[in-house]
Amino acid sequence: MSVLITGANGHVGFLAVKQAVAAGLSVVAQVRSLGRVPSEASALKEGQVTWVACELSDPSQISALGNEYEIEGCIHLAAVPNDELARPDPWAAIQSNVTATAALLELARLQKWRRFIYVSTGSVFQNNSDFSSPIAEDRLPCPKTTYGSTKHAGELMVQLYKNDFDVSAATVRISHVYGPPLVPRARNYPRGPLVAFLREAVLGEEINDSSGGDYESSFTHVLDVANGLLAAYTAETLNYSVYHLGNSRNWSGNDVVAAIRKVLPEAQINLGAGTKPWSDYTALRGPLLDTRLKDDAGFTPQFPLEEGVADFAEWMQKNRDMLL
Repeated sequence: MSVLITGANGHVGFLAVKQAVAAGLSVVAQVRSLGRVPSEASALKEGQVTWVACELSDPSQISALGNEYEIEGCIHLAAVPNDELARPDPWAAIQSNVTATAALLELARLQKWRRFIYVSTGSVFQNNSDFSSPIAEDRLPCPKTTYGSTKHAGELMVQLYKNDFDVSAATVRISHVYGPPLVPRARNYPRGPLVAFLREAVLGEEINDSSGGDYESSFTHVLDVANGLLAAYTAETLNYSVYHLGNSRNWSGNDVVAAIRKVLPEAQINLGAGTKPWSDYTALRGPLLDTRLKDDAGFTPQFPLEEGVADFAEWMQKNRDMLL
């Protein structure tokens, strides 16, 4: 029996595949096209991963996938991942973030999967006025945008199948994921300042931004995310329908700069007060308070900001060609 990992060629998805293989799990790795299988996939242990092309917005293809492979559960990562991509084509975002989730949950119900993990986002909290108070896992979501609303709709599908059909399903919310090997060659504002500042600092570029020092987010290292999702998937019992995965605190743009200077003392970074331009792309919110994953799955993140930046900086320095 295998775990289905959707979006397996994505930033978190491919690392989740690698970590699942390392843990001895058999994986069915879903991509939209076999032409999108990462080249690094050839290094994975032979026989433990089956790469499968499936359009998740087509319920008939999902049904065929379930009939062909022996699947016992799913970590559902595939999604339209932010408002920059979701807003221009809301129907595609609905199909990806809602319809595909419901179709997979229906397959989980019919085939009695042992576990379904739906990966959501802190962006379901977009209408909070208190940006400093932690957001508990039982806080009611308040999305405003296309992305946040479609991801929350996926959460409601999870709740429905858990409550009405006894599917062992849970939502795990993540926030501002960073880490190897994803380094956009230009600033990607929805991803926040950490990746952009660190890349420019490693390349020796001077950073002079008039604003951004007060922007805050729950930056989370990609390895913590992948390992946390696997911990949720393999946990003997999940007592809740919603979990937060993170460090239970926010870090500011100024904190990011301090962490970069600790590993790159020569970095020339001057950052003014304020939250723009980053808050134009991601609404400010308090930190996602993570308590339940530790209780139910024994998982604690290993990369708070300084350790995460140091790890990513070391990788960037060894792979400078990927930054250009």
